[in-house]
Amino acid sequence: MSADDLIAQWGRVGIQIHEAATVLFEKSKKSLVGDGTFLGFITAVLNQVPNALQPEPPYDMFGYLIYAQAGSSVQRRVSDVMPGDIIVLQDAKFKGHKGLQMYHQTVGAGEPLYAVIADCEVKKSKVKVFQANQHVGQQTVESASYRLEDLKSGSIKIYRVLET
Repeated sequence: MSADDLIAQWGRVGIQIHEAATVLFEKSKKSLVGDGTFLGFITAVLNQVPNALQPEPPYDMFGYLIYAQAGSSVQRRVSDVMPGDIIVLQDAKFKGHKGLQMYHQTVGAGEPLYAVIADCEVKKSKVKVFQANQHVGQQTVESASYRLEDLKSGSIKIYRVLET
């Protein structure tokens, strides 16, 4: 699939996925979205977009793989990451700086973390995402950010959802 094809797919599907995720993020302040799991949030978002290709078990692919990274090594980058793309973090350990502070963060240990890209800062190699919030008593979808270049181990895959 060419870079132009991938941008066209994003224009037909990705924009709608981003809008659906934003709406569900707002709704999550008052009610449960999906079943409360990372995957449940993704399926709830994709169910709002009739022309989006729906994932099937074992939920290891969400369209066309546009970005893959294992540890600090980027193995695949065929398109810019766009809002509405799906990110999958598996046993991802991040280590770096936020301001003057060092930080360590582990996500997707045990089961993968699935999220919808909300925004991407290419220069900072940073993605903001909407993901299910696993903390009891808070809104059920949260916004989080990950700096891709701070990945020390584990894997990141980003998919462009395709049209049915």
